[in-house]
Amino acid sequence: MTMSTRTHSRPRHRNRGFTLVELMVAIVLSLFLMIGLISLLVSTVNSRSELDKTGRQIENGRYALQLLAEDIQMAGFVGASSSTAFSAVAPVPCPANVAALGYHAMTAPGTSTVPLPVYGLSSTPACITNVMTGTAMLVVTRVSTNAVNLASAAASEAYLQVSTCATDTLPFAVASGGASSSYPLMQKNCLSSNPAPLRKVVQRVYFVSTCNDCGNDDIPTLKMAEYIGGGIKITPLVEGIENLQIDYGIDIDGNGSPDCYTSNPDSPPAAQIAPAVCPQTTPPYDWTVALTNWANVMAVRLHVLARNTAGSGGWTDARTYAMGLATPTAGPFNDNIKRHVYSTVARLYNSAGQRETP
Repeated sequence: MTMSTRTHSRPRHRNRGFTLVELMVAIVLSLFLMIGLISLLVSTVNSRSELDKTGRQIENGRYALQLLAEDIQMAGFVGASSSTAFSAVAPVPCPANVAALGYHAMTAPGTSTVPLPVYGLSSTPACITNVMTGTAMLVVTRVSTNAVNLASAAASEAYLQVSTCATDTLPFAVASGGASSSYPLMQKNCLSSNPAPLRKVVQRVYFVSTCNDCGNDDIPTLKMAEYIGGGIKITPLVEGIENLQIDYGIDIDGNGSPDCYTSNPDSPPAAQIAPAVCPQTTPPYDWTVALTNWANVMAVRLHVLARNTAGSGGWTDARTYAMGLATPTAGPFNDNIKRHVYSTVARLYNSAGQRETP
């Protein structure tokens, strides 16, 4: 008897992979996921870029106002009160020497002259180029708040020495360098061994330039042309400043406070000095004397238009900007650059303080 032999085979387990359809579905889902992540990343980067540009614009606008206001508040500072009064003359924006600065000491009381604390230029001087059309230019004159002695005076700089001695024949002296013969004035005790201190003469012209590094960019920039070492040095201060406009507060009753604001003390527009907006004095204030108007400026209203230094995609600047009396509205610019106006009022403490009554 033969027994049949049966062969028992075990079931084979086959490894199954993704089908073509499953693979294509996975790829499509992955692509959608990647597109979403990339869109989120791009949006985040763009938002951060816009935030950075806005932050720089705000910082630049406020810093420009701070620089201008601080210097204007010090305008007219001469270091000490003299025994005689000074008359004011319009400053020369591009002085070639010390004599052109406007400080002239005379022996007759009341005939000495000093430059106006602030003065607006109606035309561009020869020593300044690349000025943005239609923007204000302001001259600020004063002396340094740091006094120096004769030994410390630099040979190329101009210094003012104000006398507080009643027997000195001149109210002040102005010269270059530290030669003792140029500065004979004394302090209140009138001792020749105790000469009056020297203070460096400061004259600056603030203006808006069409470029920061001219010839290499076209970024509008607040700049300063300063009289240093016998010549004019131009220094970029704040980039992204596209416009500067100024209103001048005129004191017409002599109490040290501005009564009326005008965009042009040389020739105030009738609408700005009309009785409806400007209180009248008795007798009426004479607005026809430009030098007197400038001498009566007790405050300055500053308007700065700051812009981003780069454009923003998808943005069109169709807005208008209030820039004070001279330029009620600026714009629309219809470009892709964001802007903002910053304004403040700076008081001329040295001029206004002398008129206040206790």
